[in-house]
Amino acid sequence: MGRNEIRMRRQMMNAGRIAQHRNYGELMARHERDVKVRRITKVVIYFLIIAFLLIIFLIVTRWEKRENLKEVNQESVSQVINIPKAR
Repeated sequence: MGRNEIRMRRQMMNAGRIAQHRNYGELMARHERDVKVRRITKVVIYFLIIAFLLIIFLIVTRWEKRENLKEVNQESVSQVINIPKAR
């Protein structure tokens, strides 16, 4: 006897095993719904992470621009007044 035959004999169909497969279509529909929900959840989470990182990047770049403008303004004011820059 081959391995598969032994396995098939061990798992013979009986009333309990048949009852497990009665609502197979419903189980598959629920499984497909669950898979879709998981997939949509992953996409939304990835989108939120990317949006959060993009917002942080924009905030940092604007902050750096403001700092650079402050430095340029201070240099131009010091040049007009002829005050040497502190090093």
